[in-house]
Amino acid sequence: MLLVVLFVSAVVLASPPTPAWSLRSPALILAVAGAAIALPLLTSALVTRRALYCFERYPADPGYGQGALSRGLTCTYFALAASQALLLLGTGWLDLCRRIPVVGTWVVLPDLIALAPFLATILLVWIITYPAERAVRQIALEMHLFRGKPIRPVWRLFEYLAFNLRHQVLFVMAPMLIILVARDMIDVFRVPLQRATRNVYAPDFLLGLATAVVAVVAPGFLRYIWITRRLPDSPLRARLEGLCRRLKLRCRDILVWHSGGMLVNAAVMGVLAPFRYVLITDGMLQQLDDRKIEAVFGHEAGHVKRHHILFFLLFALTSGCIVAVATARAPTLTTPASRQTLYLVVAAVLTVKWGYFFGLVSRSFERQADIFGVRTVALMEPPCALPCAVHGADPLARPSTDPSAQLAGGAGPGAARVADREILGGGRLCSGAAELFGDTLNQVAVLNGIPPEAPSWRHGSIASRSRALQRLARSPVAATRFERRLLIGKLVILAAAVAFSAWAAYEMKLWAAAATLLRWGRPAA
Repeated sequence: MLLVVLFVSAVVLASPPTPAWSLRSPALILAVAGAAIALPLLTSALVTRRALYCFERYPADPGYGQGALSRGLTCTYFALAASQALLLLGTGWLDLCRRIPVVGTWVVLPDLIALAPFLATILLVWIITYPAERAVRQIALEMHLFRGKPIRPVWRLFEYLAFNLRHQVLFVMAPMLIILVARDMIDVFRVPLQRATRNVYAPDFLLGLATAVVAVVAPGFLRYIWITRRLPDSPLRARLEGLCRRLKLRCRDILVWHSGGMLVNAAVMGVLAPFRYVLITDGMLQQLDDRKIEAVFGHEAGHVKRHHILFFLLFALTSGCIVAVATARAPTLTTPASRQTLYLVVAAVLTVKWGYFFGLVSRSFERQADIFGVRTVALMEPPCALPCAVHGADPLARPSTDPSAQLAGGAGPGAARVADREILGGGRLCSGAAELFGDTLNQVAVLNGIPPEAPSWRHGSIASRSRALQRLARSPVAATRFERRLLIGKLVILAAAVAFSAWAAYEMKLWAAAATLLRWGRPAA
């Protein structure tokens, strides 16, 4: 759902020109808006009915119902994205909202009206799917009870809606609204900015700069939207802080992410250390032991240490640059048909880029974070009774990598740091650590009511990730080869971001605008 919200918000922010062949009649536009609401609702109703039927038909195997709900929600989100794309890009809906008397002169308000069908549809989809989601959570709570862990009542409808609204909508919409306000304020001063810089694209560049600033500082206020608090001083916090020191992971704080005990998960947000937070849900603190929490923490640390957030931003930057180049090139085309063709080509490129390559990149990053999580577990000296590329066939003969043991043996802190670097940066994976980490992944999936074999476009299935870790632990060559391929992929993303940024700067004549500003700010001779 997050990607759907991001996609729709980005379309409204970009304010694409209405195609010449689009619907112009207000009556027809309103009819399409109604259809854009009805299609996802019908899909979600069928999904809920199918999932509940599977739960009743196969009570001994809830995986049938969980799988049906997971696949059905994917279809619902696709229907939601497609219907909103048709409304926003195939009709004059945005123009119609901005021509409403009085409202059109307000900052952001026309865009909020344009988003109203989308937001209403999301709310209604959640209401329709709530019975199936409640059944999944009930099964997860039964698992908590079976394991002798504390449980809380399943979300009531209002609590479920409030949680989803904060985590699926406001998480994206809050920074997006700030960017929309910046865009509208910049539009007020568009002509003076263009005159000062002698560049027609200077306001667009300033908007891009404002977007980058919001992306960096957003975690500072998003932590309050998700309802978090500082992880209290405790042995677990001391261990996690010690792990941060060993991993050389810098973050602003470690937070408890409140979900009413319904969510067993963790997350990291923030590109720069002063605005970076690691979050652990209350459900995870209740349901997992400290060693497995450290394993999940290591996975989130892997996203930071392997710079995944930065590369996601570079991936998104490339899309912005493609749009900027198309916007700059469109006025040079002689006919409306050629301009519309350009926009269609750009839309097709971005669809393939985000529909296929983003999923591929995201799944690869998850695997790399899993590998880093395994290496983090290996720092903690887990029991390793398996044939292991790190410890050999005899676990009793393995050298200790525990810093305290090395210090006791007179090796000194330098040896401990060397051992940490060898574990974190080497090509080999500990089989015992891989087994413990894979067990943690499976346990997290079960506690969240997710079948381990359920596919995930962004993350891959839990079972496939566990099997991949075991395979890489048995084959150091395969682990090294995977890391090398991913490094090449990151270099491609970086090169594309640099190339398209330079191309966009050239098309928008930003170099000349920067030179003009420097001369403008220089005192006269």
